[in-house]
Amino acid sequence: MADDPFAPVERWLTSALAALEPGARKALFREIGREVRKRNARRIGRQTGPNGTPWPARKRNSHGKVRSTAKMLQGLRELRRLTVQADANGAKIGYSGRTARLAAVHHFGGVDTVETGGASVKYPARELLGLNSEDLASVRDKLMHALSSGKKGTSAFNGDVRK
Repeated sequence: MADDPFAPVERWLTSALAALEPGARKALFREIGREVRKRNARRIGRQTGPNGTPWPARKRNSHGKVRSTAKMLQGLRELRRLTVQADANGAKIGYSGRTARLAAVHHFGGVDTVETGGASVKYPARELLGLNSEDLASVRDKLMHALSSGKKGTSAFNGDVRK
């Protein structure tokens, strides 16, 4: 099996991150989390999952008509609902409260009521959040740029990746 060409870069990133001050790591992870949040919000707007596949269409009613042709789950793409929590160990992107329950039903698929006291409806899985290869490359690039540019708290590194 061939060696991973990014292995030296990954090792360098790991050691560089470990050497950062906790405050600098937290700021870096917050910045990365915000970028990933924007990418996921754009995908929700395009009605596609992280792997690029379109979400399942709305079900038709008993008369063969779709209740609404508007885009689905547009409220879940709003940045005020899609939160980022960062600390020195990483970043979390997700929802909280009632929004989290609604997002989970749609993300994983499941049964829920459309309105209080209404009929139960089975929703297909529509993957809302996730990372694809472009997201991972963007995160890697952002980490490398931040660590090699000598931002505050990162000046101990000269950017030598060949170690």
